[in-house]
Amino acid sequence: MNGDPQQPLDPQQPIDDSPQAVAARHRQTWLLLAGVIGVVALLLAIYNWVSRPAPPPGSGETLSARQISAAMQPWVGRLQSIGVSGEAKFTGLAVAIADGEMVTTCHSLPPGGELQVVFADGTTHAESTRLNRALDVCLLKVRTTGPTWAKVRAADPANDEKVYVVSIADPKARMKLVETRMLNLIANPAGTALKLETKETFASGAPVFDTQGRLVGIITVPHQLGDITVALSGSRIEAARAAQK
Repeated sequence: MNGDPQQPLDPQQPIDDSPQAVAARHRQTWLLLAGVIGVVALLLAIYNWVSRPAPPPGSGETLSARQISAAMQPWVGRLQSIGVSGEAKFTGLAVAIADGEMVTTCHSLPPGGELQVVFADGTTHAESTRLNRALDVCLLKVRTTGPTWAKVRAADPANDEKVYVVSIADPKARMKLVETRMLNLIANPAGTALKLETKETFASGAPVFDTQGRLVGIITVPHQLGDITVALSGSRIEAARAAQK
């Protein structure tokens, strides 16, 4: 009946309505609720940590190889020359260092013909604005496709410092990062060069990044320093830019 008092489920174990028992049940309820809230808060924290955007390169934070690879995709392009026959020939890589400005090695540029830069999302015309053959660093005027560009690191990397080099196995393949280490600086009348600890083969002009995603140099191939991997330092790049002004 509606008016009848509710009976306990187990008549052998009547409900204890004493103040102590009621307080104990309340504590259990709040403990359970707090546990649920704690689990939800932990899941939200994990989600926010996983989904948060990567810090921008050069912000002072260390980036993973995957984060650097994602950041550099709009910066790096394949250089190709278009000869009289109209056939495109791969000549090396270039990296954007300012809005509309890229850098590569001078010796990788063709003596004539149209020069193009092929980005992941399109192709643009390129012009050499300064051929600094003494430094072997050439600046290109292009219409870059991304809203950002690589930051040139002011200081040279230290010995045994981890760096990443952009590698492309085939001119039409997707670029990837190869992890290596800085061995030592090479003194040269034309400017500082970086000796890298790797036997990988890279294209001339391939950018070298530190663990913050900053540009520390560009690969030079071929060179006359023996069977080693060499990159022209960021200080050479800045010297070429200064000479242009």
